[in-house]
Parts: sequence; C-alpha cells; structure tokens
Amino acid sequence: MKPARVALAVGLAVPFLCAWRLSEFGNTVVVQMAIGMLTAAGLHVLVHWAGQISLAQVALMGVGAFVTARANADFSVPLPLAVLLGVAGAVVASLAIGLPALRIRGLALAITTLAFAFAASRWLFIQHWLVPQVSGIPLHDDRLLGFDITQSSQLVIPVGLACVGVVAATHRLGQSTLGRSLRMVAHDEEVASAYGIGVPAHKLLAFCYAAACAGLAGAFTVISIGRVGPGACPVNRAVLYLSAVLLGGPGPIFNSLQAAAGFAAFPVLFRSLGRYIDLVGPLAILIVVIASPAGLNGLHQSLHDKLTRRRAAVPAAHVSGGGTS
Repeated sequence: MKPARVALAVGLAVPFLCAWRLSEFGNTVVVQMAIGMLTAAGLHVLVHWAGQISLAQVALMGVGAFVTARANADFSVPLPLAVLLGVAGAVVASLAIGLPALRIRGLALAITTLAFAFAASRWLFIQHWLVPQVSGIPLHDDRLLGFDITQSSQLVIPVGLACVGVVAATHRLGQSTLGRSLRMVAHDEEVASAYGIGVPAHKLLAFCYAAACAGLAGAFTVISIGRVGPGACPVNRAVLYLSAVLLGGPGPIFNSLQAAAGFAAFPVLFRSLGRYIDLVGPLAILIVVIASPAGLNGLHQSLHDKLTRRRAAVPAAHVSGGGTS
C-alpha cells in the first residue's frame, strides 16, 4: 500500500479514536485544531503556491459562519446544506478581494485584504440586518449528519473527517499540474504567461480555494459554539493564521498545518495567559526566521541536507583510512 493511502487511512481513523479515548475537553481542543488546519490549508495554497498575501481569511471565516447560522436559524435550512451555503458565501465574498488582486500584489494587496477584514469586523458583522440579536444568532439544529454538535466527543468526528478530506485534497492539488502551474505563477508571472498559463485565472482560483476552506472553518466555528456574534472572528486572528503559514514556509503543506494546529490549541490550553496569547504567533515567526528564513520546511530541508552530507562523509572516511593502511 502506498504511503499516501496509509496516511489517509490513519487520518480517517483519528477522529474516531479521539471520540473514543479523549475527554470532552480534549475533543474540544482537537476540534479547534481541525478548524485552524482547515483555515491554514487554503491560506498555504494562496500564500506559498500562488504568491498572494491575504489578511482577510478570518473575515471570510466570519462570512461562512454568519451565512451558515442565518440559513439554519432563520430559514430552517438543514445544517449540512447550511454549511455548504456558508462555503459558497465565503467564495462569493472572496471575489471582492480576488478581483483587485488581479492588478495588485505584495504590500498593496496585503493592505487591501486587511481593509476588507476591518470593514467586515467593524461594520458588516455588527449590522442589525445580519445580526438581529446582540447575543448573536443561535443555531436551530443541534445535530450534524446524526452527530450531536453540543458534545465535542461527537462533533470531533464530522469536523475531523472534513479536515482530513480538505488536507488530502490540498496535498493532491500540490502534486498536480494545476499545483505546479500555481507555483510557477508565484515564482514569475511573466514566465508563467509565456508558458501559456492563465495567470489571472490561477490567482483567482487560489483566492476562491482559500475562501472555501475559510468558509468551511467558519461554519464549523459556529457549529462548535452553537451561535455566532460580532466578536466571533476578530481581526487579530488573521495575523495568527498568516503567522502559522509563514512559520510553515514554502513547500509541502504539513508544517503549516502543524503550526496552525498548535496556534489553535494554545489559547484553549493556556487561557490563563490572557492577552499575551496574541504574542505567540509573532514570537514564533521571529524565532524560526532567525533559525531558518524559509520557515519550518526550510529548517527541515537544511537538517536533512546536513544529515545526508554527514552520512556520505562517513563511508568516505572509512575508504580513505583503508587506503592509507
């Protein structure tokens, strides 16, 4: 059996093992880790594979959360379909960022996405027509695909399976022709265009993919809480997710996922730190960048190269020693 299939089988088994063995608090931590990994998966594609910077991922999570809650609470849409509507809403909202990104990049794009995030947090998410109640929008249903969403030991199964599916799809995307085309666009847009790659279409696709992941993460956020209000998706969390992706570094997605899972679990495990939790992401980036500017992927590659050279040097030393004797 191929290693990828073994990894997929193990990943699919993990949510069931967590539901069986972990406590309610432990499963709550796992659910938050899965939500963080969902968000980071799309952002990794956008930042490292398409070369676009976005600080609006949390705002798109909010769109997914509010659309899911309103569809289920006010229109009695079944929760699975409401989740899909939340994902679709986030993708549509991402066009407000993706279309300008066809003409700008770098610092200008980062500022544009940050402005979108602030507009969503400080204006859109506090409008009465979107959030009729100050306390937020409570969900109508308490079950998702037969699982009780009020219990983390059951919620961890659908959230975990969705996370494994998205991670597997993203990994497959990175190995596909489309993934290689995205990375070529990130490396040099003019060269990519010369090879016949549609640069605008690929950039827009990356924004939509990242938005779909964010919308799904937002839908699971409101499901895990049971309601959504104006403060559910603060802007400062956007820096945390971007920090996780930058910490992971270019290349394979898994280090970005590990960083995002750690950042998501840390506030739950160490609530006593209060506002100092927001320093975790920036400090982690500073430490890793000092050790390896290419992030954890670059650090792993550097360590692998050193071990390879050391192993190659040992037989050469033996041969040299045997020749002189």
